Amino acid sequence: MTFFDAQGVPEACMAGTFRSHGWLALLVTIIGVAGAVYSLAKAFAWMREQAEARRGGTQPPNRHTAKAWLLGVWLLVPPAWLYAEDIFLFRSFGKAECFDQFRYAQQLVSRGWIVLVVALAVLFFGREIAGRE
Repeated sequence: MTFFDAQGVPEACMAGTFRSHGWLALLVTIIGVAGAVYSLAKAFAWMREQAEARRGGTQPPNRHTAKAWLLGVWLLVPPAWLYAEDIFLFRSFGKAECFDQFRYAQQLVSRGWIVLVVALAVLFFGREIAGRE
């Protein structure tokens, strides 16, 4: 606990940056992490499906539409949530002294989101982007 004090985190922010409805941000975080794990698992399953079809000399199922929808959801929903969290949730329920910590957390989440979107794009459409298909 003293480590955080040394970093300059106000005492009021040690229990979270929201006065109420912090459970909503936690719930969305849990759903987001579960969705990311699901998306990555589907990407690897579809890659394995394609590899097995190539080994067997058969045509793999066309998953292009499912991949595009899944990537589209990841391109639109997380930024919309970050915007809504910033504009509606924090401004209504946030602790003013915790705004810097809130913004820092949003920066970390947005960087992780960018990495996930790039990883999914490469896993889903990497061969098409590279011109190997």
